Amino acid sequence: MTMQKPLPQITPLDREYWEHARNHRLHIQRCKDCDTYRYPASPVCAQCGGPNWAYSPVSGRGEVLSWVVFHRCYFPSFEADIPYNVAGVRLEEGVMMMSNILAPNDSLHHGMKVEVVFEDITSDISIPKFRPVQEDNA
Repeated sequence: MTMQKPLPQITPLDREYWEHARNHRLHIQRCKDCDTYRYPASPVCAQCGGPNWAYSPVSGRGEVLSWVVFHRCYFPSFEADIPYNVAGVRLEEGVMMMSNILAPNDSLHHGMKVEVVFEDITSDISIPKFRPVQEDNA
């Protein structure tokens, strides 16, 4: 029997993020006072202290900074995924997201160019993940 993986706990602060993700769009909170992107969502800007913000669309492209591959099952609901990776991806807009890279674990490398894709978990929840960018060699 496979256990259900935990779902995000959606709050008023990040509800809009998850609504966009459900529609396969990546929007990140952005300070209206200094234009700094921030992730995860926060009620105030760490850069300028401003309380004004909105969600803005971002490219969904970035690069792998670091990763770990789990070979041991710490959570029963992830047992079928072993071995799986968790990576830090720096988006072109500067924020870092933690997610999975949809690529063979032995192909991951620092600086790997990636782009966002979405995994539909329920009718209300889609999780942003990343895949390698297919470089145009033409």
